[in-house]
Amino acid sequence: MVKTLSILAAGAIAALVCAIALSAGAAPARDIHVVARDMTFYVDGRAEANPALRVRRGEHVRIVFRNEDAGMKHDFVIPEWDIESKTLSGKGETAITFRVPDHATSGIYFCTPHASMMRGTIAVE
Repeated sequence: MVKTLSILAAGAIAALVCAIALSAGAAPARDIHVVARDMTFYVDGRAEANPALRVRRGEHVRIVFRNEDAGMKHDFVIPEWDIESKTLSGKGETAITFRVPDHATSGIYFCTPHASMMRGTIAVE
């Protein structure tokens, strides 16, 4: 029994060491800063309203979503990928992290309360 427990403990330690090594070598998430302002989405540093977002297959992405519309509720949703930020009631910021699908595809992103005005495309390349 002691020998079996020793073997199990050694296996658990080996698995933990492998997991730590793999996570240390994993690429960090790429941040995309999305801002809700004047009932429109913008990506920080770009003037284009509701821009097309481009991501890579299997990429680890973090959407940093900021609401600059005082008194307005906004969120950021990619329904095809089951991605949804929390709703921000007025000014504030939140983030959502996800892995991009491994196949080339495209979809839409939008703000649930204002989907007719605040929407754009997201494409996997």
